[in-house]
Amino acid sequence: MNEFADLRERLPGILKAIAIGVPAGFLFAWLDTPIPWMLGPMIAVASVNLMGLRVYAVPFGRQMGQVILGSAVGLYFTPTVVVALGANFGVILLATLSAFVIGGLGALVMSRVSGIDQKSAFFASIPGGSMAMANLASRYGASIPPVAVAQSLRVSIVILVVPFALTYGGIPLDISAYKPDLPFNLWIFISWLAAGAVLGGVTEKFNFHNGYMLMPIFFGAALTIGGVELSAVPGWTTDFAQLMFGLTLGERYEKAFFARHKMFIPFALVNAFFIMTASAAVGVGLCWVFDLPLSTMIIATAPGGMAEMTIVAQALQIGVPTVIAFHVFRVIVVNMGTQHIFTLGMWLAGRLRRAEAGRPS
Repeated sequence: MNEFADLRERLPGILKAIAIGVPAGFLFAWLDTPIPWMLGPMIAVASVNLMGLRVYAVPFGRQMGQVILGSAVGLYFTPTVVVALGANFGVILLATLSAFVIGGLGALVMSRVSGIDQKSAFFASIPGGSMAMANLASRYGASIPPVAVAQSLRVSIVILVVPFALTYGGIPLDISAYKPDLPFNLWIFISWLAAGAVLGGVTEKFNFHNGYMLMPIFFGAALTIGGVELSAVPGWTTDFAQLMFGLTLGERYEKAFFARHKMFIPFALVNAFFIMTASAAVGVGLCWVFDLPLSTMIIATAPGGMAEMTIVAQALQIGVPTVIAFHVFRVIVVNMGTQHIFTLGMWLAGRLRRAEAGRPS
């Protein structure tokens, strides 16, 4: 999709989104809520869109936010942190496999109670990112609208519930022992962002999802591990990244779109809460079995988008490298393996149907 297509027609809506989103960010910051610059604009823009006033996110806003966020979290990957993450690879693998199991169970229930086909239910339930799942749904002949609705609702609910649950739910917060403490150097910062943006753009041209975020992380981590001192990332830039994510999420709530699929929304909501609750249970289990911090495991296993959950971890300063490692591995495996899991699942479902058909009544 061309981000600048129909820009002249969309420009008034873009300006309205900024005019609505920025005051909402200030309001939520004044209220001292978690991740205020993402939650405020998302809620405000979504509300306005659902009332019928169509507003739009900033072109390439999400990509700009991803580059900034990726650059910020790349600083956490010191040699000591990388060694510690390697020791947790087994836990990361278990959490990733659990995403397929939970998504598969959610899809099975959704397909039976909502009336949508098994293909669409599957891609609607696997937490692999709305755009990636929509692309796979299109490739395998599934219906894209329920996939888009379910994925968008789940990510929105996760970023509404998880930060508040961690902040006000009495859960002990394991604040990161290490936080980058570097001087700000404007020229290093600009050059670093530019390099991350170029690398991200090149990789996404080759259909590498989340390239605008992953490449700055990999690039910054490689330099940090190699002993190269980079620049601090100012707090206002990560607030800007939150704003861009909030506007993008809010834009997805189009009144006509949700009106066309209003009968599906209750099922999508139940599915989202099931997947979120089951994922939290996995996080609690991993915390108990492997003696890992509970707050970190809840964010690391939460079925939100990688960028959104990274924002939560970075804003709350909870296990940032660990959360990144869990979500990066999950995104890579989900995006590379979902189609194969889907093919296997459809084969097993066919075998079960044939077995039931041949069973004497």
